[in-house]
Amino acid sequence: MAEALKVIDANGGFGRDVKFLALKVNAAWAREPEMGACTHPELVTAFIEGVKAAGVSRIEVPENPCNRAEQAFTRSGVEEAVRKAGATMYDMSKEKKFYVDTPVPKGKILTQARVAKQFFEADAVVNMPIAKHHNGATMTASMKNWMGAVEDRRFWHRNGLHQCIADFSTVMKPTWTIVDATRVMLQQGPQGGNVDFLKKPNPNLLIVSRDQVAIDVYATMLFDKTPGDVEYLKMAAELGSGVTDLNQMKIHKIEAAA
Repeated sequence: MAEALKVIDANGGFGRDVKFLALKVNAAWAREPEMGACTHPELVTAFIEGVKAAGVSRIEVPENPCNRAEQAFTRSGVEEAVRKAGATMYDMSKEKKFYVDTPVPKGKILTQARVAKQFFEADAVVNMPIAKHHNGATMTASMKNWMGAVEDRRFWHRNGLHQCIADFSTVMKPTWTIVDATRVMLQQGPQGGNVDFLKKPNPNLLIVSRDQVAIDVYATMLFDKTPGDVEYLKMAAELGSGVTDLNQMKIHKIEAAA
C-alpha cells in the first residue's frame, strides 16, 4: 500500500488541502479475509494510516452490507481495520439519515438513487474494491462496488444490473481507485466459500487508476476475459464515463506485501 500511495502522490495526489476523505471498501459479506469476498483489512489499515500521515484528518467509511453488518464488518476484519487506523465506519443499512437523493441525469435506467452523502461531501473519494467473480455482473471490481454506497441495490438487480452500474458511473467519480487483487475469486462470487476458487497473482497485485472504467477493463484480464465479456463496460464508455482502449489508459500495477 505504501507504493500505491507513492504512485498517487506522484500523479497529483488527492488534491489541494484535503482534510476529509471518504473511502468505499467492500465489506458486504460475512467472510474471513482469506475467502476473497471483501477488501483485505490489512490494506484498509495501511491506506488509512498512510493518508492520515499525509495530513488527511477525517476519514469516513460508509458501507451498506449485503449480510448483517455485525457479521460482515466483524468477520471480514474491515471494521476493526478502520477502527485501528483511527477512522469511522458507518453501517448504512441503519444510518438512513446519511442518504441523500441523487439525480442521475445521464442514466438510461437508473435516473435517481439515494446515496451515502459522504461521497459527495468529502474533499476526496477513494474506491477500494476487491476483484472477484460475480454471477450477475460477470465480475466485481471498481464500478460495481458502488452498489454498497446506495440504499436500494435491489432496484439495480431487478431493472438491468449492467446498465445501472454504467448509469451510476456518470455521477460517481472517485478521485482514485485501488483494486485489491491480492487474491482473486474466480467462481462462486460474490460471496465465495471455497478457497480452491481463488488465485493469487504473483506478485500480489494492487491496481491503481483515476479512471474507474479503465481499471475495470484491465481487471477483466484477471479473469481471462476481455472488455467485451462485461456488458457494463461498453455501456459506461458509451455514456462517457471512461475509456475501454488499453492503449489510452494510465494504470499502475503495484506489488503488495504477501
